[in-house]
Amino acid sequence: MSKHDPSEENTRLAIGLLDDDESTLEEILRLYGPVVIRALHNKYTKRLAVLKYEDIEDVVAIAIHRVWEARKQYDDTKQSLRVWFYCIAENVAKDVLKCGWHRAMRLERTNRQDWLDEKPDRSAPDSGPRTGAEKKESKALADLQEVVSSLPDDQRRIVLADAAARDDVASSDFLADELGIPAAHIRVYRGRAMEKIRKEMRRRGHDIL
Repeated sequence: MSKHDPSEENTRLAIGLLDDDESTLEEILRLYGPVVIRALHNKYTKRLAVLKYEDIEDVVAIAIHRVWEARKQYDDTKQSLRVWFYCIAENVAKDVLKCGWHRAMRLERTNRQDWLDEKPDRSAPDSGPRTGAEKKESKALADLQEVVSSLPDDQRRIVLADAAARDDVASSDFLADELGIPAAHIRVYRGRAMEKIRKEMRRRGHDIL
């Protein structure tokens, strides 16, 4: 039996990225995702105590999307794909901490009662002029609803399912059955959706993501 050759594996995956083979992302997540999650968890959850485990999973979901976006920049003569993936994920974690996105996501997780479908109650009596903070929050919610609605169907359904889930995110196996796609695609699609939401909300002047 031939021994496993990490360099050969790295070259094969690098070629897949350069050839725009999207299935390569599934392999990268399967092979390196657990290692990257564990390393970030040890640093940002256990040692620094600034991110929760579910935040780390979200970070990796965004990172794998960035791997795909930057695939043409990867040079396997300079560093291994696993190290490159980790560096990208750590940069995402730093971005998350800078903009407070993990705190916003945690708050959202505690208020899951159809927040994306919430409509104003026109029959409720007017309680008077709203404060600046209330107006800003209302604008952020309206923008978030609009951004999520503009996502591709599969990504939008994943985001909505996550918002309604009792756990931190909806089951990948359940979503795979529901959408008719491989379970490995769910995290990739989730990362793309979160990255699009984050960028668009920033473009609209919000700093919660």
